[in-house]
Amino acid sequence: MQNSHHDPVSKLIFELSKLPGIGEKTATRLSYFIVKQENSYAKSLADAILAAKEKTGLCSQCFTFTDSSPCRICANPGRDSGIICVVERPADVFSIEQTGLFRGKYHVLHGVLSPLDGIGPEELKKNCAWNSSRGSVGILRQTNNW
Repeated sequence: MQNSHHDPVSKLIFELSKLPGIGEKTATRLSYFIVKQENSYAKSLADAILAAKEKTGLCSQCFTFTDSSPCRICANPGRDSGIICVVERPADVFSIEQTGLFRGKYHVLHGVLSPLDGIGPEELKKNCAWNSSRGSVGILRQTNNW
């Protein structure tokens, strides 16, 4: 892609290609799709992005992304507080929830230990709202391919 991002479509392609998993080819397809839509679609998409960015924070208990704290999962009295699923990313919570099978709660680390990259325990969200002395069972779900 050229270094010139003066026209709006090139700028859109450049910005979309910064997203994880989106290369220049996919960014180009998405950009042309957006440009071909009605203005109301582009406005709705832009509004959704801004709202997600401005209104989303971390749950005070499990550290997943949420628009309320505690999140709906942590606030749900029907969840089993004795079972904690420890995950790497908020996306992992979403994936597990899609199955509808897990009825416990979560703890999101926002990363994995990587001493070679300078990521130690201090860099992870390890301050747990749950107390292991109450008999909580941790379920570690590894998301990296080893």
